[in-house]
Amino acid sequence: MKDITTVVPTVQQLLDEDFVYVEDGIVKTDSRRIASKFGKRHADVLRSIKNLECSTEFTERNFTHSQYIDGSGRRLPVYTVTRDGFTFLITGFTGKEAAKFKEDFIAAFNWMEKQLLVAQTPSENPLLIQTVKQLEEQIQEVTEQLENQVTILTNEQKIIQQAIGRRVINLTIKNESKRSELFRQLYRAFYVKFKVTSYRDLLKKDFESALKFIALWKPKV
Repeated sequence: MKDITTVVPTVQQLLDEDFVYVEDGIVKTDSRRIASKFGKRHADVLRSIKNLECSTEFTERNFTHSQYIDGSGRRLPVYTVTRDGFTFLITGFTGKEAAKFKEDFIAAFNWMEKQLLVAQTPSENPLLIQTVKQLEEQIQEVTEQLENQVTILTNEQKIIQQAIGRRVINLTIKNESKRSELFRQLYRAFYVKFKVTSYRDLLKKDFESALKFIALWKPKV
Protein backbone atom coordinates (compact mmCIF):
# COMPACT_ATOMS: atom_id res chain seq x y z
CA MET A 1 0.00 0.00 0.00
CA LYS A 2 3.03 2.25 0.18
CA ASP A 3 2.65 5.23 -2.12
CA ILE A 4 5.45 7.75 -2.64
CA THR A 5 2.90 10.27 -4.01
CA THR A 6 0.95 10.33 -0.76
CA VAL A 7 0.16 13.86 0.42
CA VAL A 8 0.34 14.00 4.20
CA PRO A 9 -2.19 16.51 5.60
CA THR A 10 -1.44 18.74 8.55
CA VAL A 11 -3.07 18.21 11.92
CA GLN A 12 -5.06 21.41 11.41
CA GLN A 13 -6.46 20.13 8.11
CA LEU A 14 -7.59 16.92 9.75
CA LEU A 15 -9.36 18.78 12.52
CA ASP A 16 -10.82 21.78 10.68
CA GLU A 17 -12.27 19.73 7.86
CA ASP A 18 -13.91 17.02 9.98
CA PHE A 19 -11.67 14.15 8.99
CA VAL A 20 -13.20 12.10 11.79
CA TYR A 21 -16.77 12.32 13.09
CA VAL A 22 -19.16 10.57 15.44
CA GLU A 23 -22.05 8.52 14.10
CA ASP A 24 -24.30 6.53 16.45
CA GLY A 25 -21.71 6.93 19.19
CA ILE A 26 -18.89 5.53 17.02
CA VAL A 27 -15.90 7.53 15.75
CA LYS A 28 -15.58 7.10 11.98
CA THR A 29 -14.19 8.50 8.75
CA ASP A 30 -14.88 7.46 5.15
CA SER A 31 -13.04 6.57 1.97
CA ARG A 32 -13.74 9.94 0.32
CA ARG A 33 -12.20 11.83 3.25
CA ILE A 34 -9.17 9.54 3.21
CA ALA A 35 -8.70 10.07 -0.53
CA SER A 36 -9.09 13.83 -0.25
CA LYS A 37 -6.74 14.37 2.69
CA PHE A 38 -3.99 12.07 1.44
CA GLY A 39 -3.94 13.11 -2.20
CA LYS A 40 -5.22 9.83 -3.62
CA ARG A 41 -7.87 9.01 -6.21
CA HIS A 42 -11.00 7.77 -4.53
CA ALA A 43 -11.01 4.77 -6.88
CA ASP A 44 -7.55 3.81 -5.57
CA VAL A 45 -8.68 4.01 -1.96
CA LEU A 46 -11.71 1.85 -2.77
CA ARG A 47 -9.42 -0.68 -4.42
CA SER A 48 -7.06 -0.68 -1.41
CA ILE A 49 -9.96 -1.41 0.92
CA LYS A 50 -11.20 -4.24 -1.29
CA ASN A 51 -7.70 -5.75 -1.43
CA LEU A 52 -7.01 -5.66 2.32
CA GLU A 53 -5.91 -9.04 3.62
CA CYS A 54 -8.28 -9.29 6.56
CA SER A 55 -11.11 -11.60 7.50
CA THR A 56 -14.65 -11.25 6.17
CA GLU A 57 -15.85 -10.63 9.72
CA PHE A 58 -13.37 -7.77 10.23
CA THR A 59 -14.31 -6.23 6.90
CA GLU A 60 -18.02 -6.36 7.64
CA ARG A 61 -17.54 -4.79 11.07
CA ASN A 62 -15.23 -1.98 10.00
CA PHE A 63 -15.92 -1.16 6.33
CA THR A 64 -19.53 -0.39 5.43
CA HIS A 65 -20.22 -0.13 1.71
CA SER A 66 -22.62 2.64 0.78
CA GLN A 67 -23.32 5.19 -1.95
CA TYR A 68 -23.26 8.94 -2.35
CA ILE A 69 -24.66 11.23 -5.05
CA ASP A 70 -22.10 13.36 -6.86
CA GLY A 71 -22.66 16.77 -8.45
CA SER A 72 -24.06 15.27 -11.64
CA GLY A 73 -26.58 13.11 -9.82
CA ARG A 74 -24.70 9.81 -10.17
CA ARG A 75 -24.77 7.24 -7.39
CA LEU A 76 -21.17 6.25 -6.61
CA PRO A 77 -19.63 3.84 -4.09
CA VAL A 78 -18.12 4.94 -0.78
CA TYR A 79 -17.00 3.13 2.38
CA THR A 80 -17.66 4.26 5.93
CA VAL A 81 -14.58 3.30 7.95
CA THR A 82 -14.35 2.71 11.70
CA ARG A 83 -11.30 3.41 13.84
CA ASP A 84 -10.21 -0.23 13.61
CA GLY A 85 -10.59 -0.24 9.85
CA PHE A 86 -8.70 3.03 9.58
CA THR A 87 -5.90 1.58 11.70
CA PHE A 88 -5.66 -1.44 9.42
CA LEU A 89 -5.22 0.87 6.44
CA ILE A 90 -2.58 3.14 7.96
CA THR A 91 -0.32 0.34 9.16
CA GLY A 92 0.47 -0.22 5.49
CA PHE A 93 2.36 3.07 5.40
CA THR A 94 6.10 3.06 6.12
CA GLY A 95 8.92 5.58 6.34
CA LYS A 96 8.35 9.34 6.65
CA GLU A 97 4.71 9.09 5.60
CA ALA A 98 3.95 6.71 8.46
CA ALA A 99 5.66 8.86 11.08
CA LYS A 100 3.74 11.98 10.08
CA PHE A 101 0.54 10.03 9.57
CA LYS A 102 0.79 8.59 13.07
CA GLU A 103 1.04 12.07 14.57
CA ASP A 104 -1.98 13.34 12.64
CA PHE A 105 -4.02 10.24 13.39
CA ILE A 106 -3.40 10.58 17.11
CA ALA A 107 -4.08 14.31 17.07
CA ALA A 108 -7.36 13.87 15.21
CA PHE A 109 -8.70 11.24 17.56
CA ASN A 110 -7.47 13.10 20.63
CA TRP A 111 -9.40 16.09 19.36
CA MET A 112 -12.52 13.99 18.84
CA GLU A 113 -12.20 12.61 22.35
CA LYS A 114 -12.10 16.16 23.76
CA GLN A 115 -15.18 17.12 21.77
CA LEU A 116 -17.05 14.12 23.15
CA LEU A 117 -16.05 15.06 26.68
CA VAL A 118 -17.15 18.65 26.20
CA ALA A 119 -20.51 17.55 24.84
CA GLN A 120 -21.27 15.23 27.76
CA THR A 121 -19.45 14.07 30.87
CA PRO A 122 -18.59 10.35 31.07
CA SER A 123 -20.68 9.91 34.21
CA GLU A 124 -23.78 10.80 32.19
CA ASN A 125 -23.20 8.39 29.36
CA PRO A 126 -21.80 4.82 29.75
CA LEU A 127 -21.34 4.60 25.97
CA LEU A 128 -19.05 7.63 26.09
CA ILE A 129 -16.88 5.98 28.74
CA GLN A 130 -16.45 2.96 26.47
CA THR A 131 -15.76 5.11 23.40
CA VAL A 132 -13.06 7.14 25.17
CA LYS A 133 -11.43 3.97 26.49
CA GLN A 134 -11.42 2.40 23.04
CA LEU A 135 -9.88 5.57 21.58
CA GLU A 136 -7.06 5.49 24.11
CA GLU A 137 -6.38 1.80 23.43
CA GLN A 138 -6.49 2.36 19.68
CA ILE A 139 -4.03 5.25 19.85
CA GLN A 140 -1.62 3.14 21.88
CA GLU A 141 -1.95 0.24 19.45
CA VAL A 142 -1.30 2.45 16.40
CA THR A 143 1.72 4.02 18.08
CA GLU A 144 3.25 0.63 18.87
CA GLN A 145 2.56 -0.77 15.41
CA LEU A 146 4.07 2.16 13.55
CA GLU A 147 7.09 2.35 15.84
CA ASN A 148 7.91 -1.13 14.57
CA GLN A 149 7.64 -0.01 10.92
CA VAL A 150 9.20 3.45 10.66
CA THR A 151 12.84 3.31 9.56
CA ILE A 152 15.51 5.99 9.81
CA LEU A 153 15.63 8.87 7.33
CA THR A 154 18.39 9.49 4.77
CA ASN A 155 20.27 11.97 6.97
CA GLU A 156 20.13 9.51 9.87
CA GLN A 157 21.52 6.78 7.62
CA LYS A 158 24.50 9.05 6.91
CA ILE A 159 24.98 9.67 10.63
CA ILE A 160 25.12 5.91 11.23
CA GLN A 161 27.67 5.49 8.43
CA GLN A 162 29.81 8.32 9.80
CA ALA A 163 29.65 6.94 13.34
CA ILE A 164 30.83 3.54 12.13
CA GLY A 165 33.63 5.16 10.15
CA ARG A 166 34.81 7.22 13.13
CA ARG A 167 34.75 4.21 15.44
CA VAL A 168 36.82 2.04 13.11
CA ILE A 169 39.34 4.82 12.42
CA ASN A 170 39.78 5.49 16.14
CA LEU A 171 40.41 1.80 16.76
CA THR A 172 42.99 1.49 13.98
CA ILE A 173 45.04 4.66 14.33
CA LYS A 174 48.15 2.59 14.97
CA ASN A 175 47.31 -0.22 12.59
CA GLU A 176 45.46 0.89 9.47
CA SER A 177 45.84 -2.52 7.87
CA LYS A 178 43.07 -3.85 10.14
CA ARG A 179 40.45 -1.33 9.06
CA SER A 180 38.77 -3.46 6.42
CA GLU A 181 38.38 -6.35 8.85
CA LEU A 182 37.03 -4.11 11.62
CA PHE A 183 34.52 -2.53 9.25
CA ARG A 184 33.24 -6.03 8.44
CA GLN A 185 33.10 -6.98 12.11
CA LEU A 186 31.29 -3.83 13.18
CA TYR A 187 28.70 -3.98 10.42
CA ARG A 188 28.10 -7.67 11.14
CA ALA A 189 27.68 -6.98 14.86
CA PHE A 190 25.36 -4.08 14.06
CA TYR A 191 23.12 -6.23 11.87
CA VAL A 192 22.93 -8.97 14.49
CA LYS A 193 22.24 -6.54 17.35
CA PHE A 194 19.38 -4.74 15.61
CA LYS A 195 18.13 -7.66 13.52
CA VAL A 196 18.49 -5.95 10.12
CA THR A 197 20.23 -6.79 6.86
CA SER A 198 21.24 -3.18 6.16
CA TYR A 199 21.79 -0.11 8.33
CA ARG A 200 19.15 1.56 6.14
CA ASP A 201 16.55 -0.77 7.67
CA LEU A 202 17.22 0.39 11.23
CA LEU A 203 14.02 1.36 13.03
CA LYS A 204 13.77 5.00 13.99
CA LYS A 205 13.05 4.06 17.60
CA ASP A 206 16.48 2.30 17.73
CA PHE A 207 18.49 5.20 16.29
CA GLU A 208 19.92 6.52 19.57
CA SER A 209 20.63 3.00 20.85
CA ALA A 210 22.48 2.25 17.61
CA LEU A 211 24.76 5.27 18.03
CA LYS A 212 25.61 4.21 21.58
CA PHE A 213 26.25 0.66 20.42
CA ILE A 214 28.66 1.87 17.74
CA ALA A 215 30.49 4.22 20.13
CA LEU A 216 31.08 1.43 22.66
CA TRP A 217 31.71 -1.42 20.23
CA LYS A 218 34.98 -3.31 20.56
CA PRO A 219 36.45 -5.77 18.03
CA LYS A 220 37.03 -9.43 18.75
CA VAL A 221 40.49 -10.10 20.09
